[in-house]
Amino acid sequence: MIFRGAEAIIEKIKWQDFTAVSKVRNKRSYRHPELERKLVVERLRSESRIIEYLLSKGVLVPSLYEVNTEKSQIIMEFIDGISLEKGLRTDKFREYLISSATLISQIHSLGIVHGDPTTSNFMISGGLYAIDFGLSSFDDAAESRASDLRVFFESLEAHHSEIGGREIFLEGYSRWKPSGEVLKALEVLELRGRYNLMRG
Repeated sequence: MIFRGAEAIIEKIKWQDFTAVSKVRNKRSYRHPELERKLVVERLRSESRIIEYLLSKGVLVPSLYEVNTEKSQIIMEFIDGISLEKGLRTDKFREYLISSATLISQIHSLGIVHGDPTTSNFMISGGLYAIDFGLSSFDDAAESRASDLRVFFESLEAHHSEIGGREIFLEGYSRWKPSGEVLKALEVLELRGRYNLMRG
């Protein structure tokens, strides 16, 4: 097993002579079974559509092998490498941060938000891959994109506060022309967060 989380169980498996990743979405026992099945199927189809669309646009994400709605399962390519979280602990951290900014802006430019872009959800293997699109959606709102950046920055602050990663990342993300609107939305989002924190 690779990971067992609130959303899914993720395992490394063999699939038709390939090393692959199996992702089985967890069922919520508190929901009506029929409603739960419908929600899981919708989520599986949404995630697989997003992955297929990104692949068609040349974005580095795992190839999709199989979607099994009966088992609530997606089988996809296993990316053999190290997580961005580990990569940022090496002397190549600047290069990896710029690559992260480029990849996230590429995803945003296609009208998609990742939903959970922590440093654990990127893999370094030749290039930089984005993984785990379980919370992703088709969404081109500046505030939704800003929320992606906020999640990434919170992850950086929690695990890599010593490298000044935010500034390096923004250097790369700002190369995307529409980034100005997103960065304004991020500023509002962070101000709102600080205000709520002060209010307790």
